[in-house]
Amino acid sequence: MNLLLAGLDHTTAPVEIRERLAFNSADIPAALMQLTSGSDGRAPLFREAVLLSTCNRVEIYGVIADGSTADAVVDFLASFHGLERHDFASSLYFVRGEAVVQHLCATAAGLRSLVLGEAQIQGQVRLAYEQAKEIGSAGTTLSHLFRQALSAGKRVRHETPLGCGAASVSQAGVELARQRFGELKGHSVLLIGGGEVSELAAQNLLANGADRLTIVNRTLARGRELAERYHAEAIGFEQLPDALGCADIVISSTAAPVPIIYREHIADALAAHNARGAWPSMLLIDLAVPRDIAPECGQLPGVHLCTVDDLQEVVSHTIAQRHSVVDVADAIVTEEADYFLAWLRSLDAMPMLTSLRQRAEALRSAELARALRMLPALSAEQQTVLEGFSRSLVNKLLHTPTVRVRDAAEHGDGQRYAAMLRDLFNLEATT
Repeated sequence: MNLLLAGLDHTTAPVEIRERLAFNSADIPAALMQLTSGSDGRAPLFREAVLLSTCNRVEIYGVIADGSTADAVVDFLASFHGLERHDFASSLYFVRGEAVVQHLCATAAGLRSLVLGEAQIQGQVRLAYEQAKEIGSAGTTLSHLFRQALSAGKRVRHETPLGCGAASVSQAGVELARQRFGELKGHSVLLIGGGEVSELAAQNLLANGADRLTIVNRTLARGRELAERYHAEAIGFEQLPDALGCADIVISSTAAPVPIIYREHIADALAAHNARGAWPSMLLIDLAVPRDIAPECGQLPGVHLCTVDDLQEVVSHTIAQRHSVVDVADAIVTEEADYFLAWLRSLDAMPMLTSLRQRAEALRSAELARALRMLPALSAEQQTVLEGFSRSLVNKLLHTPTVRVRDAAEHGDGQRYAAMLRDLFNLEATT
């Protein structure tokens, strides 16, 4: 099987490395074209490729091209991101063959997420597939694989309680704020960003009693839309420095490629806290990858800075509660993976079945033409009946052998049956 997965996630690499390997949405088409078409005189690495990049993982799924190696994927990542191999190579994992299928199905089901059972990953997997499909890098094999993985994720969420409740980094971030401040009511919360993570955070803040919520977004209209839904105030991005000076809690999740908050911003905010007689302290929760808040901010007295990697302790209790249903979810994932593998194995016999049907059709057409020459007095209606009879006879003769060969192929015996067809009928495989 020529499937390969190369990637890293929150279990193998800290956010400092993940953010350097992350692909923003605008870069993904170019990366996929390079992987499947080659560049700078290099041969393509994959015949098909899909790139999944989230805050907790960067993964490349591919159908290997001839001569491709895992080393070549490392070279691609280093070249594309302008890094040295030693900067990240030890954090990568490589998965091959059938294990790739199980890995992706488990990922879509939220079984490999920081927050076990998180719902967001389903949409992220779907988006990765749709991006690849749009530019043509997801062919027959990966299209089937990703559809099967999405089916696995959907079934796990519908058939188990794994995804019940708020299961996301947004929920974990809000829980962290609640643990630190106790009641959120009366505390000023600044939410930066207008995407799905920010919206989930707003929902959870409201559910946990937050009543002083301000939303900052580069697109003010989007910020106002969220503010209206969640009883918040919306302000423009240019007002961010002033808003920091009024905030007790900052939760940031944007798609910015570089930090938007630096040490001097937080130092000024603390001074503003002090000037208005408030305790000069802040909780900064950075849910973005690449990070929105420069690490140096956490060195200031009174500032507690958390990234997505710091949420593990917060979600440990939730994980313990959900492990009781993981075995059921794993069984669903294995079943969906087996469906895909059966389909993939069935392809072993398809070229020979196609060749057999083509041979039968050629013989049917030749014999029908010979019969019609011998019966020139037949009417058009009679000729049509004879044509239908010949097609029906061939289809019925081939039906049972076709079903049996496909069934054998799904159980891993396709190559042997294909060889038997080739020998019995003197066939050549079609591509």
